[in-house]
Formats: sequence, structure tokens, C-alpha cells
Amino acid sequence: MMTIPNVLSFRVIFSLFCIVVLSYFFQALTWGSAYRSLAYLALFLGLGVCLFQADQHNQDERKALLKCLLPLITLIGLEWIATLHFPWDIKTIRHMLLATGLMAGIVLMARHHDRIKPYFLPTLILAVYAYTLFQWVFIHVLGQMYGTTKNPHYLAIYSALFFVTAAFLAANWSRGVQRYGLMLSAVLLGYLLLNTSSRPTWIALMIATLIGVVCLRHRAKVMLIGLAGVVFGLLFFSDAGNFKTRLDDLVMHANTEERVTIWEDTWVMQQNSSKQQWLFGHGAESFVQDFQPYSRYYATQGITYNSPHNAVLEVLYLFGVTGLAVVVSFILWLYYALFSRYLRLRHQATHRMSMIILFLLTILTVDLVAVSITLPFFVSIHLNVVALVMGVMFYLDRREHT
Repeated sequence: MMTIPNVLSFRVIFSLFCIVVLSYFFQALTWGSAYRSLAYLALFLGLGVCLFQADQHNQDERKALLKCLLPLITLIGLEWIATLHFPWDIKTIRHMLLATGLMAGIVLMARHHDRIKPYFLPTLILAVYAYTLFQWVFIHVLGQMYGTTKNPHYLAIYSALFFVTAAFLAANWSRGVQRYGLMLSAVLLGYLLLNTSSRPTWIALMIATLIGVVCLRHRAKVMLIGLAGVVFGLLFFSDAGNFKTRLDDLVMHANTEERVTIWEDTWVMQQNSSKQQWLFGHGAESFVQDFQPYSRYYATQGITYNSPHNAVLEVLYLFGVTGLAVVVSFILWLYYALFSRYLRLRHQATHRMSMIILFLLTILTVDLVAVSITLPFFVSIHLNVVALVMGVMFYLDRREHT
């Protein structure tokens, strides 16, 4: 089979790197057309690399790429069983297809690790600066309440992800002026996050901080506990951004909170499922229309929800007990894979690599917790963060075996 010369091969892989990075960045700005165009381009470019250099693939790469395909194949199978319909026209499948392409693109970059590696850190730092600048200009100059997004929860989740990125870069991979710039970005992103009043994202950051406390050792653990205690203490006692008020309201009125009503109505709808639907679900696009007759908010206010704001109830309704068991097993496997790698690398005293894994654990937790009680579980933001985590994990695995 025809092969691409090595120089051209690197240029192709570097182009893939740029396309994947820009695709993620445009999605963070919620510029959907730009994100999707680049994600499709990454998918087709990745397929081209696999086809034209198939004879150069090593066994580890083939295994990693097959693992990338498993979530997509599983979701297609679940949808087909639930609806007896081949689901290529389903938006959820398209989201998963693009996430698979981005994940595979990250894995393929490992072919030229030594030549691409110098671009990783500057690209991450530039992305943090650029995202912070874009949101501040759109909010404080152009007067857009939620920056480049139309939903405070999207602004909150992405600000939290970039906040975590800025914090890790400042603590582990920068120094001097660069470190102070990242710290400033973290403060500005924290301010944006605070002013979204997104309690799910606040809770997600708290849980992610707890994971950091559990994982870190000695001095780093004490420093994180102290810093987190000071920050959360100041926010609570000063009620900055209505932090204390919003959390108090959640505790005092948990039983009457909007989400609880949606969960109750969803459970009533779920109980009307047949035995087959309990087992295999109703299909990926079934919730919105099916929920309207059961929703008290739709009956009284005409409000339509695209998810129950509860990942367990959502997956149960869409894909039944079978799908829920698959999703829970996948999440448990992913956390096990990350934790086991972190402990192994920490035991080997490989600080830089262990911090990368801890970073992946942190952004996965922020995304998973925030999305699971706010947005549809199979929304592109969630699938792409999971794809990023898995792609980097497989990338690192390939580097260890070469």
C-alpha cells in the first residue's frame, strides 16, 4: 500500500493537531458551526492517515484506535436495540462520531510525539489566555450576559475547565511572568464562574478539589487544603456572587427545587414503560416529546426540557437498565484506569506524568458532575471531554511502550 513520506507525514499529523485544538477551542466558545466543521475535518484526516499508513501502524496504536471505536459502536448498538432503527441520522450518534474522531486524532499524534511535544504547553497556555480574553470582551465590552454562550451553565462549565487548566499549568508547568499570567487568568475565570450562579458547577469543583486532596501527598496536599479552605471560606462568609445564599437556598429548599420536580415527573414517566422498554429503553431522541405530557412545568408554564437533569434517570429512560449498566461500567472503568495509572506513576516518582493524569481526573470530574445534573448526558461538551481524557490516556500509554 502507498505510504506518505515521513516529512509529509509529520505535516499531516501537525495539521491534525491544529485542527483538533481549534475544534475544542471553538466548542468552548460554543461556536457550533466552526467546531463541527473542524471536527469533521479531523475525522476525515484521521481516517486518511490510517488508510495511507496502515502498514506502519504498530500493535499498540491499532489497539488504542479500536478502543476509541468501542463507545461509538456500543451506542449504535443500544440505539438499534431500543428502536430497531439504524441510527446514523440521530444527533446523539453524530456527537459521538465527532468525539470518536477527535479521540482518534489525539492517539494518532503519538506517531510524532518528539516533534509535536514542544507545542503542547504553549498551546494550552495560549488557549487559557484566549478563552479568558474572549469571554471578558464579550461580557464587559460587548454586553453579552453569558459571554460567547447563550446559557450560564455552558459558560460555567467551560470557565471551570479552563480554570482547572490554568491552575495546573501555574502550579506545575510554568514559572516567572508566565505563572503570574496564568494565576491572573485563573482569578478572572473564577470570577466569571462565580457570577454564573451555577451551583452544579460549584459542586463539581468542590468534588474535584476533594479528589486532589485524596491523591496529592504531603506538602501539596496541605497546600491544596489550605488554599481551598481560604477560597471557599471567603466565598461563603462574604457571600460573593451569592455563593452562600445560593447554597443555603439549595439546602433549605432541596425538596422543592426545580430539578427535584423534573426528576419526580421523569420517574412517573419511566414507570409507564413496558418491560422491554425498562430493559432496553426508548431511544436517544425519545425524552423531549415523551416528557411533555408528564411535565408539570410544561403544563403550567409551557417549558420544555431536553433532559431530566439527572444522568441516571436519563440513561435509564433512553437505553433502559441495560444501557445504564453499560454507562456506569464505562465510567467506573475510566476512573479505575486513571487512578491506577496515577498511583503507578506516583510510586515511580514520575511527577510530571502523574500530574497529567491527575489533571485528566480533575477535568473529567468537573465535567461529569456538572453535566450529569444540568445538561443532557450525551451532549457534545460531555462526550468531547471524555474523548479528550481517553485520547490523552491512550496517547500516554503508547509513549510508554515506544
